[in-house]
Amino acid sequence: MTRFDTLVIGAGHNGLTTAAYLARAGQRVCVLERRGVVGGAAVTEEFHPGYRNSVFSYVVSLLRPEVVQDLELERHGYQPMLLENALYIDSTGDHLLLTANEEDNRAQFGKFSATDYDAYVAFEHTVEQVGELLAKQWLQEPPKLGDQGVSDLISSIKLGVDVFRLDAESRWRLMQFFIGAPETIIDRWFDSPKVKAMVAAHIMPANYAPLSQPGASLAMLHHAVGEVAGRKGAWGLVKGGMGSITQAMARSASAYGVEIRTDASVAQINIESGRVTGVTLESGEVIAAPVVAANTDPKRTFLKLLGAEHLPDAFARDIKAFRQESASLRMNLALKGLPEFAAFPSASGVGDHHRASITFIESAEHLNEAFQSARSGRPADPPIIEAIIPSAIDDTLTDDPEHHVMSLLCKYMPYSLAEGRSWDDCKPAVVSSILDYVETFIPDIRRLLVGYQCMTPLDLERVLGMTRGDICHGRLEPDQLFNMRPHPEAAQYATPVPGLYLCGSGAHPGGGVTGAPGHNAARRILRDHS
Repeated sequence: MTRFDTLVIGAGHNGLTTAAYLARAGQRVCVLERRGVVGGAAVTEEFHPGYRNSVFSYVVSLLRPEVVQDLELERHGYQPMLLENALYIDSTGDHLLLTANEEDNRAQFGKFSATDYDAYVAFEHTVEQVGELLAKQWLQEPPKLGDQGVSDLISSIKLGVDVFRLDAESRWRLMQFFIGAPETIIDRWFDSPKVKAMVAAHIMPANYAPLSQPGASLAMLHHAVGEVAGRKGAWGLVKGGMGSITQAMARSASAYGVEIRTDASVAQINIESGRVTGVTLESGEVIAAPVVAANTDPKRTFLKLLGAEHLPDAFARDIKAFRQESASLRMNLALKGLPEFAAFPSASGVGDHHRASITFIESAEHLNEAFQSARSGRPADPPIIEAIIPSAIDDTLTDDPEHHVMSLLCKYMPYSLAEGRSWDDCKPAVVSSILDYVETFIPDIRRLLVGYQCMTPLDLERVLGMTRGDICHGRLEPDQLFNMRPHPEAAQYATPVPGLYLCGSGAHPGGGVTGAPGHNAARRILRDHS
């Protein structure tokens, strides 16, 4: 029987991070990946002959610079590229195109409001302050939940922050972000419906909530703590797609002696006398180790791979109630030319709007309507779409330099459809309606389209093993964060079962390509087993 010090289930970015840190400290580590390729949701794949893209996760910002430095990812091929522009546009053609030029940005806001640009600068400063405070906690293990309730959550944020201090105004804003509804924050800061729509879109990618839901504003902060190439708050792409991150992590881990096995699906986590002894693969092979670090989501880890019978009853009931769903649908388009937008008729060649994160959103209310539709089991029509044309920045993604790839994140798309309908049956009609909506912005999209890939929430579950297609391994809401993620008895990465640890996005600080849960889990394992 093969034996290791630690087995890591799942070769996503957090699993690879955990493995590399453990091996760097001298452990013998094996990573087990169910798919034929490492990377989890951070992969680059050819989805149509001659067209490659980041088929799931598609932008980088949250990847911790400490992880990049410690694992020498740039030496192993990680090359981030800034994505400086942002386009927010509705089907009438009204838009905000924001770039690195402050004067141009002020003019863009000026089309809709005389005051909202200055308000947005002040708003971003507040978000930056609070986000900086949160970022300091991402590589910290949350304290155990005491008996002070919500005050513990705020106390956990303050840990280790002995220089940075928020004034009374900022402390109030912090609490609003944590427990307030997005619509209250948006209405307080902004006047223009167009600007309100732009800010409302900021809660959408990692969320599944209406603007009226208390605590849903946290998503704005979660996406305000990153940096790319030393630029705080910036977003970017990765040369060669997001798979370049995990390929660099795999090379780093391998250099430290980690054994990475693909096509190695774990059937169960083995338990003897109440503690972990290793795993059994779907093939029947048993691999022994006193420690298992699970990069799988909490429901899959505890209820499927482990089994509720090995858990305290109350803990198992709480995990069953843990909310997992992000209502996300991903599409990748293969295009035989550069998409031309109706709102930019005089543009020729690649313009600022092509090199932007592009959000198709009609209004703030559009987000609420999309949510209510999904809650009733009906795909939003039209959805809110966050799009990127990465080939406008990275020419390695297509064989023909005149051709392009475009990615679409469509929200909200429910996992469970109304009236017992199946995603396998409904997918073609939903794809057609999505393309109809995109066609209002890009009239020749169907003429350019040579192929596409669509991943419904059900597909995300099937391919990536994400319960209910949740890209964050658990909704990012106040009672599912910090020392409550995914449960107070598992929030410090160790679990109620000795030898079993969480190292994925279902643990603090949550979803996104951060490496933080993997880093923190490795540190906890080494502390417990050194």
